[in-house]
This record gives sequence, C-alpha cells and structure tokens, in this order.
Amino acid sequence: MSHRMLRILCGFVVLWALVACGPGTPTPSQDLPSLIQEARVALDANKPDEAISKLQQALKLDPNSVEAHFLLGNAYAKKEQFAQAEEQFLQALKLDEKNTDARSNLGVVYYRQGKLQEAEKAFRAALAQQPNDAEIHYNLGGVLITMNKVEDALAEFLKAKELNPSLPESYLGLGSAYKLQGKRPEAVEALRKYLELSGDPSGRQIAEQLLQEMGEKP
Repeated sequence: MSHRMLRILCGFVVLWALVACGPGTPTPSQDLPSLIQEARVALDANKPDEAISKLQQALKLDPNSVEAHFLLGNAYAKKEQFAQAEEQFLQALKLDEKNTDARSNLGVVYYRQGKLQEAEKAFRAALAQQPNDAEIHYNLGGVLITMNKVEDALAEFLKAKELNPSLPESYLGLGSAYKLQGKRPEAVEALRKYLELSGDPSGRQIAEQLLQEMGEKP
C-alpha cells in the first residue's frame, strides 16, 4: 500500500503526492497490476482524471481490490470531490478493516466536509491500530484545535513532535495551540522552528501570519 497522501495543516489540508512506484511512462494495459501502476503514475503527475479512469477499469476487473479503492479515494480527494473519496475509503475499509492509511485519509475527507466528530473518531481508530504514527497524531490535533479542544490538540502535537522531531507540521500545530493559550514565547519558538524546517508555501504563509499577529517578524 502506498503512503497516505492527505494531511491536515492547522485548518487547511495539504494533498501530498503519492510515492512513485517506478520511473517512465506506462503503456496502455488491461491487466489489474498494470492499471493500478498507471494510475499511480498519473497521480504522481497530478492527473487525477486519468487516474480515475484507470482505477475504474481496474475495479471492473476486480471490484474487491483494496488498493484500487484506496487510490481512487486519493484521486477524488485531489479533485476535492470529498463525498466520492469518502465512499472509496469506506469501501477499502469494508474490504480491509486494518487499512490504517485508508482510515487516516477517511479522517481527512471527513474533516474537509465539516464532519469533525467523524474525523476525530477516524483518527482515533487509526491510532488504535498504529499508535506511533506522528502524522496521525498531528492530524488528530488539527481536528481537535478546529473543535476548540486546545489542550487535547496540544497533547497530540506534542506527541507528534516526540515521535518525529523532524515533522515540520507538528511545530506549526504547537505554535497555533500555544498562541491560543496566550503562551507567546512558546508559540514564537515553535513557529520559527516550523519556518526553519518547512519549505511548504501554504504552511509558511500560515506561520508568518501567526507571527505577525503577535507582533513578530517572520
């Protein structure tokens, strides 16, 4: 199974490219593995419509392909068709209830649809399966801070940082939570650490805005 591709970013969601399975341009095929591979390449190239076409063909060959449903959910999410993405992640979980990536991505598409309680439940279920996943802790923190559960969100961001000190988003989450708590020095330190680690334009814009709101230069 490929890496999960969705990540909450303090009230925003970043769609991350799928890990490529191999170089080169695939030739048209009709067998299941080739169609899935071609869909992966299309997603890597940010061509979700092409990926959807390939994956729909794949599911005609094997309606019970967990990977095809999972990737189709990712493709729909890239197009911000979150209801369709939700359907595909749920189908993947129906076929494989232990699929943590599908459960985590389901949490993100719930979040994007404003289904915050469902998103929290999905991330907690994912953590029950994979408790040491820093990204899932971060995502759960993003949901909780949106629900104004700042203390709980802070705990998740701290856990994400503990598990993976190199994960930039954990510092953005910490900066946001500390700012809401009125802990300015801690917020500034965390946000500056995020800017040191991250090159993501969307996240950097958020961090710089938060610093400016506290009268600090980015």
